[in-house]
This record gives sequence, C-alpha cells and structure tokens, in this order.
Amino acid sequence: MTAFGMQLANKVNGCTLDSGTLTVFAESSAWAARMRFVLAEHETELRDVTPGYRGFTVRVRPRKP
Repeated sequence: MTAFGMQLANKVNGCTLDSGTLTVFAESSAWAARMRFVLAEHETELRDVTPGYRGFTVRVRPRKP
C-alpha cells in the first residue's frame, strides 16, 4: 500500500485477495471512498501485476480503540 502514499496506507486495516477480487478494509467511510478512487486510477496496473485479478471492493472496518 505504500505505493499509494503513507497517509493512505496508514488508514488501511488489511487486504485480501480471493478468487481474483482484491478486498481492502479501510478505517472509515471517508478513507474507503478515497481508496476506491485511488484503486480505480491504478486498476490497469493491478491487472498487470496480479494474476487472475477481476476487480476490487473496499469495506469499512474501524480499528478497535
């Protein structure tokens, strides 16, 4: 995630790749929206470097206090 910048990377709680779908868990809905925008901009690159890539989803999973 550091390819997208440290500020954005610090707001991601985790990622999974299952059946070609990249799922990114963001800290809040605001950061999830920003991550969706960034991933959409880089989707061609994701397809190039991730075998079987089909798409992405971004979900909100706040960190525990």
